[in-house]
Amino acid sequence: MGTAAQVQPAAAAAVRRLPPWASLGIIFGLVSAASILTWGPIGVSGTYPRFIGAILRRIEPAYATANPYLEKMGSLLKPESFLVLGLLIGGFLAARVWRAAKPAIERVHAAEHSTRARYMNSFIGGFLIIFGARIAGGCTSGHIISGITQGALSGFVFAAAVFAVGIGTAKLIAARGN
Repeated sequence: MGTAAQVQPAAAAAVRRLPPWASLGIIFGLVSAASILTWGPIGVSGTYPRFIGAILRRIEPAYATANPYLEKMGSLLKPESFLVLGLLIGGFLAARVWRAAKPAIERVHAAEHSTRARYMNSFIGGFLIIFGARIAGGCTSGHIISGITQGALSGFVFAAAVFAVGIGTAKLIAARGN
């Protein structure tokens, strides 16, 4: 084992040889671990009932405080709420950045569905994901990101199931389109 001055250049050289996706994966893993150590496990699906609870506490406080689920979910001011806000801002920015790709994307989708049908399918799919996440006691970010970061077997099993179903669905959709 060498001195710190000798080890640091070797570690930096090893990181420079990693493909970009691996470097981002390592950074993501470190940030996830730091988040869990600092705040606890994270997930975004709990933000939605917290948001409803915050609204109900303003318009119907007696109902909100009598509802055990809303009380259990707690305040809207949690790290997950800021994660959801970041997802919304990121989605908005991505839509603006990729606006140049819109004609190509629309050509692909034009044969499949109308714009209204795509929005409706996206909304229904999103609703089903959130509904299922609440029934399961957490969402993909909670089960996969926090679960795997903590080494939970359920996180690995859930991730495998998500990817298997996602790949199968993508193949089914691709086969239908050809």
